Amino acid sequence: MHVAGLAILDPPPSNANVFAAFRDHLKSRLHLVPFFERKLALAPIQLDHPVWVHDDNLDLEYHFRHVSLPKPGTREQLETLVARLHMILLDRSRPLWQYYVIEGLESGGFAIYIKMHHAGIDGGAGMAALPIIFATSPDPEPVQLPSPTTRDSRPPELFELIRDSYDKFFTQQREFYQSWPDIGKAIAKVGQRVTEDLANPPRRLPIAPKTLFNASLSSQRSFATFTISLREAKAVAKLTKSKLNDVVMTVSAGALRRYLEARNQLPDGPLIAAVPVSLRKAGNADMNNQVTAMLCNLATDIADPIRRLEAIVASSTDSKKRLEDIRDVIRTDMTWLGAPIIITGMARLMGQAKLAEQLPAIVNVLISNVPGPRETLYCAGARMINYFPVSIPSNGSVLNITVQSYLDNLDFGLIACRTAVPDIEKLVNFTVNEFERLKKAASGEEPKVRRIEIKQAKAARRSA
Repeated sequence: MHVAGLAILDPPPSNANVFAAFRDHLKSRLHLVPFFERKLALAPIQLDHPVWVHDDNLDLEYHFRHVSLPKPGTREQLETLVARLHMILLDRSRPLWQYYVIEGLESGGFAIYIKMHHAGIDGGAGMAALPIIFATSPDPEPVQLPSPTTRDSRPPELFELIRDSYDKFFTQQREFYQSWPDIGKAIAKVGQRVTEDLANPPRRLPIAPKTLFNASLSSQRSFATFTISLREAKAVAKLTKSKLNDVVMTVSAGALRRYLEARNQLPDGPLIAAVPVSLRKAGNADMNNQVTAMLCNLATDIADPIRRLEAIVASSTDSKKRLEDIRDVIRTDMTWLGAPIIITGMARLMGQAKLAEQLPAIVNVLISNVPGPRETLYCAGARMINYFPVSIPSNGSVLNITVQSYLDNLDFGLIACRTAVPDIEKLVNFTVNEFERLKKAASGEEPKVRRIEIKQAKAARRSA
């Protein structure tokens, strides 16, 4: 369950030791991001969830890695390397993060692959940490180190853990009963919407069809990146009276439609996407995970991009209203004695028995849009050009499309199970083409449906 980011940077100042400069820069700032200095203390025989403790013996040699691409150092070589690095699990006995400085890019620049566990950080927390990890100027001011302190890094004792688990459980039960008025209101709203759905069946979300994306997850990964203009995407949203996220889902849906069509596997019904939604309140920058998800009809049964966009807007608007009905009663931190054993066992059963192929699909793909920095970031004096997200494919939904905004970029990161999606580059090609179709359709031009060659898509990515 680790997530990552891939930063692409300009060539550094001449004779700069990029790896040493970045390592020293981040070492001086570790204390500003608590996640970097804490590790998991596992409960005996997994009776309860692990707890965070401070790591007094942080081994920076483990957390900072340095690699170089073989010549010529193409974007495709970089993506292949990142796919392989993303296959490797983090060591749970250490703080759950790693950094790889990657040199040898044919542009003369370098890249940084940043891996962190999703248990300790979500998209919102990750974006809050970016200006700390990097710098907002080519020559940042040094950060004052904190005074040495003694922190409790011992693992909890068994009886202490059991006591704390029950304390948390009963505290949560008390909070649950205190929230009954809110729960009652949420139930009433949900009941009203169910009644409306029964009276108007087309309002109901279609059942997700089984597709090649609803497969069991192997250990192999495929990864691809590309960039479209944030300014142009916002212009399309304005012309069509939609949201930026609707535009992202529309072009992604168009690409998925064409990918399945090319394999003669396009289902009659529309694909369903899981769309992460942040539960963070305004001003909350806690370094933890505060995310839920809503379901959205991707309208992949509609060829016309504008009609598809309209269907997606209607579905996402309805899903947002349904989520808002229950938002105040959603809990992201629950405890119960023995939960890790049960959850781990279920996950292992899901994979080993290949239940994803046997069970009905709930969703087909995950599509996420994370707002990123609007200011230029730097590392070792070099300017960051792109920041591509590298997210999580899962059992039963082996393709993840995540989009990160940075300056005037919408940087797409597509990660998938390589066994199910070995040719992820085709999805890049189709998405680039679908964005062009949607732009033309939104501006009133007659869209020219065409298949562009893979090499053209690669050229478009490099020029973005």
